[in-house]
Amino acid sequence: MHSPRTHLIPRKLAGLVAGAGLVLIMLLGVAPAQAADSAAQAVGSPAQQVGAQVNAGVPANSPGISPAAERIRYVDSDTYDCPYGRLCARVWDPNVGRYKVFDLWACHTYSLSYWGGIGGFYNNQTTGTVARFYNQSGGVVHSSTAYSVAPAPWNWDPIWKIKNC
Repeated sequence: MHSPRTHLIPRKLAGLVAGAGLVLIMLLGVAPAQAADSAAQAVGSPAQQVGAQVNAGVPANSPGISPAAERIRYVDSDTYDCPYGRLCARVWDPNVGRYKVFDLWACHTYSLSYWGGIGGFYNNQTTGTVARFYNQSGGVVHSSTAYSVAPAPWNWDPIWKIKNC
């Protein structure tokens, strides 16, 4: 005959396993969806893109760059300064509702995250310095020899990396 105590351990263990499974199911049910690939982003003005994201209930992501830019700032229009010796890249930030400008000084290949839509750049580096803009496969989409500005309209959707030197 079994004592009442020997039946208690399997019951507690079964209860713990069931409780852990329930917690796991709840966590998986509320996990956020992955951000869509930049190629699948909405087409249109930055304001239309923000509206579509808000209406879809998907939080917008702020554009980022790695390694870090020398300086990051916000501007309201196409007019912004770019200090000598820098490549300055401007992209729409749907979280702020303004353009985000990244000043690139150190010679690197910069990886872009959440860049898309219309923007621009100023290549105000030392005369003759060539900046290259790469797609997802590593192919050169555009080259810019200092001093120059982005052709209008400039679309960041196909650009995944920038090498400023």
